[in-house]
Amino acid sequence: MSKGDFIERQSTEIYTEESDLAALRAFLLDIDCLTPLNEWTGTFNLFDVLKIARTEIRHSNVLSWLLTPNENHGLGDSILKGFIQYVVTNFYDENDPSIFSTLLMDCHDFVIQREWRYIDILATSSEHKFLLAIENKIDSSEHDDQLNRYKKILDTTYPGYKAMYIYLSPSGDESSDPDNWCLMGYQDVLNIIEAERTKKKLLPEVELLVDNYIQTVRRDIVGDENLAKICAEIYAKHQRALDLIYENRPDKAFLLAEIVQAWAKEKTTADEIEVVLDKCSKAMTRFKTGTMSQILPDSKDTLSGWNTSNYYFYEIRNFEGNAFIVSLAVSSHDIPDDLLEMCNRINAVFPSKIQKNNWQWRKHFATRKIKVDDELNEEKIYQHLDKCLNEVKVFEKELIEKLNLPFVD
Repeated sequence: MSKGDFIERQSTEIYTEESDLAALRAFLLDIDCLTPLNEWTGTFNLFDVLKIARTEIRHSNVLSWLLTPNENHGLGDSILKGFIQYVVTNFYDENDPSIFSTLLMDCHDFVIQREWRYIDILATSSEHKFLLAIENKIDSSEHDDQLNRYKKILDTTYPGYKAMYIYLSPSGDESSDPDNWCLMGYQDVLNIIEAERTKKKLLPEVELLVDNYIQTVRRDIVGDENLAKICAEIYAKHQRALDLIYENRPDKAFLLAEIVQAWAKEKTTADEIEVVLDKCSKAMTRFKTGTMSQILPDSKDTLSGWNTSNYYFYEIRNFEGNAFIVSLAVSSHDIPDDLLEMCNRINAVFPSKIQKNNWQWRKHFATRKIKVDDELNEEKIYQHLDKCLNEVKVFEKELIEKLNLPFVD
């Protein structure tokens, strides 16, 4: 959608009863356009029936069940071990001498508790003097200094225990205490469950529940890009008919992403940025700049955590269509030594919250969160994005000065 199309669609299009009937007739004649959705709509899903697809407490209940080693799911302690391995891989210092004993633990004596002292999930082992605490967020955010408060409670109640803390959110959001709480996204949860699911023969009823849960998380929390693309194509073709049939149009996040990516395409045409569309989604629009690409040039031989030759992206994060933020993210995955050295120099002048030696992702710059009105005024959103881009340019100029680099056009 080009700039102005969204406003024009709302303000100039006039519908009549005759045109509405024509739209419905055209849709019915093209009903086979819905066939690609059978993959998602043609199967039974327990979470849809119970209407709990995005209910945080229900997801914590399912995770608690899967994490319990002696439960009747048949997965043993494999899911709990998967969570522990994730923390070791993504949060531990690689020189930590306790890594081997942690990974070799027999976890069958772990006790899993829900809402113990308001902590979503708590796993403890008296034999190994080990605990794993998980704070689960789906459609809510931190409040009342809760992470720090939970840690103090656990330190007091379980003195001498080795502790792991996980802050779980749909896309692995940063927490208020990144030094103690390991960030984890629901895609990471899916990776663990799916890997173990394929290794074991489960009872039919357990298999159905686990597969339903995987489908629900992928569709409603992580975001299934293929599903979103198919829905967008159908909606574009039969917009008026679907508006008449359904009470709700595509969600606000999808519409905001459309506007943001239209802006990014215009700025790319104007040679101000370079949007990378195959790394964009409803939740994230990613772009590069000429200046930052000179500071952190592409690698010829290795690939970043995004599976790209570039090791940074500016990311426009879409908060469910209600707000957005622009930040600079850097990946350390297979990073060449010269780029790692530059990343460390950047970190010295614009420190990231993540300061671990074995960091995988860092963010060195972020605008304030921009709230979006319910009407999704495209002109206002463009203005906000322009201001954010100006902040990016100011940041890059300051970065060049602090790093004492030659002036970059």
